[in-house]
Formats: sequence, structure tokens, C-alpha cells
Amino acid sequence: MILARVDGHAVSSIGHPSLIGQTIVLCTPIDEAGVSVGNPFAAVDTMGAGRHAHVFITTDGSWTQGTVHDDHSPIRNQIVGIVD
Repeated sequence: MILARVDGHAVSSIGHPSLIGQTIVLCTPIDEAGVSVGNPFAAVDTMGAGRHAHVFITTDGSWTQGTVHDDHSPIRNQIVGIVD
């Protein structure tokens, strides 16, 4: 699990078929004080997190592939919780 901040949405005119209709967001890892501690990465957002939301992300690719119903999907990160 990674604690991260949602910084924006990704938009693409072409991509892997498993990602059609999925919301992809750009997230930056943060520490418990909200300070950036790593490089941004993409994640599937099934929770409807808004910009600047603090979220928990799983890096378990098989979990995310199950969410998009494709065992060959290239995405591995998925938001699994929003910090209240």
C-alpha cells in the first residue's frame, strides 16, 4: 500500500483496450505529513477520488487486472481507499 495525493487525471487518445472507460489519475506518493516523497505515477481510480485527495493505492497488479477484467492489462496501481 502507498499513501499518495491525486494530482490530476490522465487522458489518452490511444491505449490498451482494458483501460477504455477507466478513470486514470496521476498520483504522487506522500508521507504522513502530506509532503511528496516520490515520483508521480498512474493509477486506476474506481473510488471517485477528487484532485488533491489523499488516497491509499495498491500496487498488486493482479488485483488491478481483476478490476479491469483483463489478465494482460499493463496497469498495476489502483486506488483502494480515500483518507477521510
